[in-house]
Amino acid sequence: MLKMKYKGRTFSNGRSLANAMTRDMNSEIERKMRQAASSSGVRLRKTHKGFEIEGDANSMARFNNRIGR
Repeated sequence: MLKMKYKGRTFSNGRSLANAMTRDMNSEIERKMRQAASSSGVRLRKTHKGFEIEGDANSMARFNNRIGR
């Protein structure tokens, strides 16, 4: 049996390792988007369609620049 460690957890099943990695990637992306939104002055909402961003044109441009980095 092959065992792998990822962030302190031991996995013997490839599917559960892939699920953990996908979950971590999604949470990291969401955290980065929320940080960029709060620092640029736009409002970020998570809906059933994905993320919705609201703000004026200047704030949206600042958000776009922060996401691009």
